[in-house]
Amino acid sequence: MKVSCSKAALVNGVQAVYKAVSPKATIPVLSGILMETCAQGLRLVAYDLDLGIETFIPVTIEREGAMVMPARYLSDITRRLPHSEVVIEYREEVRAADILSDRSNFTVKTMPAGEYPALPEIPSVSTWSIPEPGLKTMIKRTAPAVATEDNRAFYTGIYTIFERDMLTMVSTDTFRLAHRTMSVSLPLENQVGVIIPGKTLFEVERNLSPEGDREVSMALTDRHAMFRVGSTTYITRLLEGQFPNYKQVFPQNIPARLICDRLQLLNSIDRVSLMCKDELSAIRMVYTGDEGMASGFLTITANTPEIGDARDDIPVSMQGHAEVTVAMRARYLRDVLRVMDGEEVCLGYTSFKHPIEVTDEKDPAYTYLLMPVTAPV
Repeated sequence: MKVSCSKAALVNGVQAVYKAVSPKATIPVLSGILMETCAQGLRLVAYDLDLGIETFIPVTIEREGAMVMPARYLSDITRRLPHSEVVIEYREEVRAADILSDRSNFTVKTMPAGEYPALPEIPSVSTWSIPEPGLKTMIKRTAPAVATEDNRAFYTGIYTIFERDMLTMVSTDTFRLAHRTMSVSLPLENQVGVIIPGKTLFEVERNLSPEGDREVSMALTDRHAMFRVGSTTYITRLLEGQFPNYKQVFPQNIPARLICDRLQLLNSIDRVSLMCKDELSAIRMVYTGDEGMASGFLTITANTPEIGDARDDIPVSMQGHAEVTVAMRARYLRDVLRVMDGEEVCLGYTSFKHPIEVTDEKDPAYTYLLMPVTAPV
């Protein structure tokens, strides 16, 4: 195999698939990236047996062939090459590849392409299309509540429900819950619900633009989900398990809602949490206002005996009435404020034992629930 291409195309292709490289591969070949020539150019594949990513980059093919190159070396080398044409030549007799660019020359040992496992096959007849900006928003809004580690694997995924006219995504790590819906038009007779790994959806979201006009192709089988964005395809194993009945968590008859400037609240939490012991420490929030008045202040405090304390007040308005005193983890509230776009945020308060409902008038299809710390601090 011998091909030439631009450095930018090669770097973009390698980085597009890199997240699917197995970090602790039990099969040595899975620590590499498959590179093979084809009609679309150079095909790059990484696959850790749970997530597979495939992409194509434009190249000039002088000699066809295929090989597997160690992913870490391929990534590090390509990113540091000079900004000029890159030539990659695979020499099968010595199982090595030369990477040349300007006056730089690397020789890297390779692995046989025949040992690389094939990606799962997804029937093209069952492919749907979802608008790029909408899907990006869906994933971005539900990402904060996905568990990064949990013995129950389904908490590390996003429960995705497909209906003829509605797409729903729900995530929870048991301390918070994110719920977002979106109107769609899908060729479905019955509702389909699957749990897609958060890792996969985060990678898909990185490849999407909020102003993009592409259609994202998607397909499901009993065990896998596929997303295709431009020339890049993501195939992931679905997570097993029964996702909890999230609907019963939503608070009913919320007596009070606090409306405040989103960035003011975010900045206030950032300041006060400097006095927190760690990311999971709690802050206390108390509403103070004259009886019968619709406006007042939200007092946010943090107190760590061995460090010190902090207090910050921000103006808010109240709809309804309640004695608002609640403690919550600062990080969990910060996470949602950072993915919202609206100027104002609404905090729905029932009691210090019930979930706080965080909503945004600019995105009425989105709801984030945050469980308070057991008792006010």
